[in-house]
Amino acid sequence: MFNKLEVPMDEQIQTSGESQATFQPDFDLSVGTIIANGFSIGFKNLFRIIGCYILWGITFWIPYINVGTTIGLYGIAVKMSKNEPFGVGEIFKREYRTIMPEFLLLLALYGITLYFAYIFLIIPGIILSIAWGFSFFFLIDKGLGVTESLKASNKTTYGHKWDIFGGMFILYLIGLVITLILWLIFKTKPDEFSELGSGSSLLGLDPPNVLGIILIIIVWLIMASVIIGAEAYIYRELSKKEIQ
Repeated sequence: MFNKLEVPMDEQIQTSGESQATFQPDFDLSVGTIIANGFSIGFKNLFRIIGCYILWGITFWIPYINVGTTIGLYGIAVKMSKNEPFGVGEIFKREYRTIMPEFLLLLALYGITLYFAYIFLIIPGIILSIAWGFSFFFLIDKGLGVTESLKASNKTTYGHKWDIFGGMFILYLIGLVITLILWLIFKTKPDEFSELGSGSSLLGLDPPNVLGIILIIIVWLIMASVIIGAEAYIYRELSKKEIQ
């Protein structure tokens, strides 16, 4: 029923005896589909996603609550991957706080490992960040343990890491390019912030005016929605795989 996953040569670093994954015939994960579905899913749920981000930002300073709402942000991506409805209060649901110990343990393991990976070698750090990046989704959606979530993420992304990297990289690049354009259009005149001295410039660029700052914030709220939409699509496709 399932076709064997073909693995490109640059990712044949799998340890001996590690399980393979199979996928359904309608599996489609490429740079183009990641970008297209990121915009489609992101704009479809735009205002609800932005509402969740705003509520997360408002409550981020509150201990305990902030961990639950952070897990909730992953939760809305899982909801979107299944086309399930959610409201702006989704991130406050109790179900996310019940997996707080597992989430924090996974976050610590993920963060510490990536820290050392990036210190010594950049490319392995990028590969590992993608290989383990969807472990949080498996933890929330499938109820897997910490190590099982890491393994599931690693196995399902196997053979698709560069497509995932390419799609996400281009989305971030789009946001950065738009930001730079707005920065140049709305940058302040040299005398507007003269009281700030030389510190008013960043990389030789004068800071944007108030309107420019507002527009840049709006752009990144939109792009954040597109990016989480892309993550939802990637997870939707990865979820089609069956771990053997």
